[in-house]
Amino acid sequence: MAHAYEAHTPGSPAPGAGGTGLGRRFGLFRIAVLASGLADGVYLVSVPLLALSLTGSPLAVAAVGVALRAPWLLMTLPAGVVVDRLPPLRLLRRASAARLPLVVALSVLAWCGLLPVWGLAAGAFLVGVCGTFVDLAAQSLVPHLADRAQLPRANARLQTGQLLTAQFAGPALGGLLAACPGTGMAVAAVLYVTTLAGLEVLRRRLPAPPPAGAPVPDRSMRRELREGAAHLRHRRDLLGLAAVAASGNLAFAAVTTMLPLWVVAPGRLGLPESAMGLVAAAPAVGGLLAGTAAAHLLRRFGARRVLMCCAPAAGLAHATIAVPSVVAALAAMACYGALSVQLNVTSMSYRQSSIPAPLFGRVNALYRWLILGVSPFGALLGGVAAERLGTGAVFLGAGALCLLTGTLLPALLFHPPAGTPGGVPAGVPRPVPTTHKESP
Repeated sequence: MAHAYEAHTPGSPAPGAGGTGLGRRFGLFRIAVLASGLADGVYLVSVPLLALSLTGSPLAVAAVGVALRAPWLLMTLPAGVVVDRLPPLRLLRRASAARLPLVVALSVLAWCGLLPVWGLAAGAFLVGVCGTFVDLAAQSLVPHLADRAQLPRANARLQTGQLLTAQFAGPALGGLLAACPGTGMAVAAVLYVTTLAGLEVLRRRLPAPPPAGAPVPDRSMRRELREGAAHLRHRRDLLGLAAVAASGNLAFAAVTTMLPLWVVAPGRLGLPESAMGLVAAAPAVGGLLAGTAAAHLLRRFGARRVLMCCAPAAGLAHATIAVPSVVAALAAMACYGALSVQLNVTSMSYRQSSIPAPLFGRVNALYRWLILGVSPFGALLGGVAAERLGTGAVFLGAGALCLLTGTLLPALLFHPPAGTPGGVPAGVPRPVPTTHKESP
């Protein structure tokens, strides 16, 4: 689950590999991603808190929240086309550079007391648009920097690092900086500069470009999206993976939306507001522990077995939250975080290995649009269920949904073609390692 969900025998290391087998270029990329993830964690906590300090209107705060998330619904598909048109590192650098002045401007205006709520919402939307391109370009770049056999390991390292930065350290730092308006975004801007610096060093480490080939004819964005959709429509394995991930994200959105009502007094657990941070951090702890074994388990058991085990288990974790116990809630959230990391590593590695390189950006964007687009509906269903049946029913219903779909959908839909261990089809085209130097 990429806010929840988002295979292989060991092979030779990627070019330039060091002792880790993933290479120095991947190490530079990972540093840039972790700096960006830490900045994202700080930023995503700072914006809602800043909105709350600017206005007491729930509607205005909600509008800023919508602006933060709307780019994934509106811009994911066009971004997928652009990712296929441009070298991923070039696009990653440009999108990262574009969001930097926006964050700086928001920070300065907030410091000076000149930032209106509508300006915060507009700025949050534009930063989110840049972030959409950053995330998709980063996923497309991974197969260019890590050997195919090392994709599970590379994705596991990125997942655990992003959990630590974007979901644990970043939000905690953002909360500490919230007392001074604009400070959180200023820190995020400094971290985004670190990301740009890492990407620039990576660009300089790439080999010289090959001779230019034949020019690619211009085509409409709609036609290119149709090509990506046609590929996805005929890939039963990817559709099965997407169905499991979408149902998991639907359940995850319902659970996380209603969780504060269950944890914080007068909710059933009766904890103070400060304890909500501990419960919210539990998935990151579980994910960090799981990340050390995720690649090994994927190689050992294969994508289909991992999916058929972890997806139903995520349902059991959701249902366990309904037990009126603080220990049960913490354990369930930690287990869910561990299962999510394993599912994310499985899904990303499979997509990066099995989608043809010329189509990867579009197909990956369509996939993510499908699985993330259900989240608002999950939040809405969670609210309706809690209102009519009680908060505990939300966790039981989410658990039942994941248990049912995680058991049935992989068996019915997800059937990877016979190939290498881990479920990656043999002979499937994969991105050719980057051999050109990115232009500024």
